[in-house]
Amino acid sequence: MANNTTTLYITRHGQTQWNAERRMQGHANSELTELGTQQATWLHDALQDIDFAAIYASPSTRAYRTAEIIRGQREQAVIACEELKEIGLGSWEGHLTSEIEQQHPAEFFAFWHAPQEYQALNGGETFPQMRERVLPKVDELINLHAGQTILLVTHAVTLKTIVSSFEGRPLARLWDPPVIHPTSLSKIVIKDGIASIELYADVSHHQIKPSSPILEKSARGPSV
Repeated sequence: MANNTTTLYITRHGQTQWNAERRMQGHANSELTELGTQQATWLHDALQDIDFAAIYASPSTRAYRTAEIIRGQREQAVIACEELKEIGLGSWEGHLTSEIEQQHPAEFFAFWHAPQEYQALNGGETFPQMRERVLPKVDELINLHAGQTILLVTHAVTLKTIVSSFEGRPLARLWDPPVIHPTSLSKIVIKDGIASIELYADVSHHQIKPSSPILEKSARGPSV
């Protein structure tokens, strides 16, 4: 009998240097910190017994490297997927959030507090534009891997967008909890066409919890 259950594991990359410095990343990139590598290793250990039919990752180095660490000794390649990249932030990328907030207060406020009104005057993407890039690809992968289990390694806004689509959460509430900590794990199970969210931003595999001082700055500071 064919398996009618499709399981989607989704995670964010590990902490990066720019996360720690509170710089906006978007399509630009910074490397994983030592802690970010540890976070990816913790998730590798938690998922080592899961038989993934495929592992897809944003081609941004921070996400792709996280995926490689999670893959571990599995034989399959990590498949780069452009559609899983973070929201594009244009001229904001690489700049401190404090600088952006000072120079572009209205747009910065909209990004974090009223995403439905955010206009991306920096030359990046709006939230609806990013949604139109990401969600059709996720649907494609679900159909391609019907009855299988797959892993997506992506970014905070992208992950929020994917899970919110299953929740039916309106864009205005995108930033409502939970916080998407580095390598937090979400799990969507689709059975007979009905999706259920079994995990959302779970960090039980973290050996240093996000509420501890060492993680507070990068995990709760506004940096994507």
